[in-house]
Amino acid sequence: MSTRSNDIMFLLGAGASADAGIPISARMIGEIEQLLKSDPEWRPFVELYHHVKSAIFYSSGLKGTFGDGVLYNIETMVNSLYELERNEDHPLYPFIASWNSRFSFLAGPAFENVRRFRRLILKELKKWMCPENASESDYYGGFIRIQNELNYPLRVFSLNYDSCIDRLDSDRFRVEAGFGGHGTDHIWDWERFEPGEASAMPPPQVYLYKIHGSIDWKRDASQNLYRVEQVERVEPDNMEIIFGRDFKLEAADPYLFYAYEFRRYCLLSRLIVTVGYSFGDLHINKMVAQALRADTERRLMLVTRCEKKHLNKKRAEVAKLLSVSPNQIAPQAGSAKAFLENNDLTRVILDHVPKPKNPPF
Repeated sequence: MSTRSNDIMFLLGAGASADAGIPISARMIGEIEQLLKSDPEWRPFVELYHHVKSAIFYSSGLKGTFGDGVLYNIETMVNSLYELERNEDHPLYPFIASWNSRFSFLAGPAFENVRRFRRLILKELKKWMCPENASESDYYGGFIRIQNELNYPLRVFSLNYDSCIDRLDSDRFRVEAGFGGHGTDHIWDWERFEPGEASAMPPPQVYLYKIHGSIDWKRDASQNLYRVEQVERVEPDNMEIIFGRDFKLEAADPYLFYAYEFRRYCLLSRLIVTVGYSFGDLHINKMVAQALRADTERRLMLVTRCEKKHLNKKRAEVAKLLSVSPNQIAPQAGSAKAFLENNDLTRVILDHVPKPKNPPF
């Protein structure tokens, strides 16, 4: 079956990089708790961590949600720390008679301990995003095979901060991420995503949209965005990522541009392929749901770690979440690695692309 350039788009979630040694959110919490027990640098924050964690579970309990039903992960924790750190700058501060006395003690003067703890987590996040054995992400090479067989640029939207797909960039396979190179001489330019706009170069093999930022991004004094080669030099507070924020859509580029592009290609596509996405981002879900409801022939293919016997349950859950017909959801059991290393990968994808309503022949 033949397809056109915009018929297929990809959305990558945290699960896409799990096989590359980059922990998903739940595993990050486990590693944080282990560090709090064993690392002297982390031990001063044990009680603060327990207090904030207990408050998150207490808040959910007041709403009737308990146990495994509580939405608790590393982003929930960091978001709570981020909001608490604002202290007197928070718009709700005038309405708070007094902070919990135990929390005030643990937070320290001017909530300095909250800030230090959050920075420590961000510092660890940088390590998680840069595993020692980069070759573990070689299965991302499946995108090279897909592109070679489809023979048109792929549109890949990623919610991840890592460089797994960036590593595919080479002289023979160009991954366009908005930069002409590394350093302050190559600031991010939205026109690089428009064929023929920014240069006379031929189209890339992949247009990569890192919706929530990247571990190797940084801003200069004029707030221009550029890419660095050595992420170790990026301070935690200067990391250009949307991590631990309830409100995921930043009112600035490249985030506004990426959100617009995501909506645009959702509405242009016939098949949206999600890999390792858990549907935890509300603004992403809304745009996917809008696209599926706008055209009932459009399909959502989701690669998810679950047993084949649970696929129908997964289909029903996602359809209910997005308020669309279950017939539009096509779940695929297995890991991202297994999916991208499938020798018949392109055929599997094409089999799920709905036929045009008015084919020419």
